[in-house]
Amino acid sequence: MAPHALYDLSDFAENRSSASYFGNEQGQTLWSVPKLTVPGLKKPDILETIKAEQQAVEWSLTANELREVEVAVHNVEKTSLALNMINPVTFRLPTLSPKLRKASEAIHSQQGHVLIRGLNSINLTYIQKVIAHAGLTCHIAGKRAMTGTDGGDKTVLHHVTALSTAYFADNDYHAPSNLSGPMLFHNDLGDVLSLFTVSKSKTGGEFFLARVSDIYQELLRTRADLVPILTDDWIFESPSKEKGFEKRPILFIDGTHVIMDCSRVRITGTKTRPRPSFMPALCEQQLEALDVVQSLATKLAIKITFQEGDLIAFNNLGMMHARDSFVDDESTGHKRHLLRLIAKDDAEAWDLPPQLDAVWKRLYDHEDKDEKFDIFKNPFMFSAGH
Repeated sequence: MAPHALYDLSDFAENRSSASYFGNEQGQTLWSVPKLTVPGLKKPDILETIKAEQQAVEWSLTANELREVEVAVHNVEKTSLALNMINPVTFRLPTLSPKLRKASEAIHSQQGHVLIRGLNSINLTYIQKVIAHAGLTCHIAGKRAMTGTDGGDKTVLHHVTALSTAYFADNDYHAPSNLSGPMLFHNDLGDVLSLFTVSKSKTGGEFFLARVSDIYQELLRTRADLVPILTDDWIFESPSKEKGFEKRPILFIDGTHVIMDCSRVRITGTKTRPRPSFMPALCEQQLEALDVVQSLATKLAIKITFQEGDLIAFNNLGMMHARDSFVDDESTGHKRHLLRLIAKDDAEAWDLPPQLDAVWKRLYDHEDKDEKFDIFKNPFMFSAGH
């Protein structure tokens, strides 16, 4: 089962506050639930109806499609093309590209994700897997994100894998992505998140996806009182030391889409990077809202067991994701290692709430030539975390 919010209480227990700044002096909530009609949402009904409609959408590459990928990868190597110059023109997929463009439409629709399988059937080296991941992703969403620019990090390729303490300096930030414990439901920063499975763990590490629209429906049905809390401003730790913190909602409803921007690391802090003391403590209503979102996402999520060579791309604005804990065994070649790219498809991208405009500008407002592809398993910087 997906990890539960209570697993993470140690990360933010000290941030609890007996005072509620979401209510008046008597602790009564001052907001009413907004009356919203979002196209694509069903009338609030039983949770099981939503769950029954959820399933992983898999697509296995054909022999011809695999050959096309293989030729494109070899062309990149033959021409010594820089990884940051991989794009739909330099990574040609004449027959596969239209299907990948259809995949982008699906990702930005109610479906929300596509799982592409089969790349493990061709014998690719590690660097060729990096190239194939970047090449396939650019046909789905062509603009890569620099998620750590606020911290001076121009890296676009990150490694989701457990790292030993030897990789970290004393008192350094240990991102949940670089640990083997469970990760709660959350969102990264950016439009489309693309993950490629280089290798699997010995046990565990199941991946979970839950649609934000489904979570919202269940909130309306079961805990509508929490909607005003989630749509009000929260204090996030900023990845920029100069800014200190940022203020925006977690949940956005614009009449067309329901969007979630829930970076737990920047809201609750972690054991190695607690929520800063200069920021107001999270109140009881906020902690409860996070726990309810986690609980609903757990009930509504689909589970995906990754195979080597899998590429999953999903709408990070419209889906939350989580992961179970896992155990590696490197002596037998079992080492969970995913490659992460975050990208944007200008043709299909959702309209952003204005509170996210500045954040997205920092992610995507750069030249391709400035992007850094880190092919080595280095730790996430806090500025690139989630």
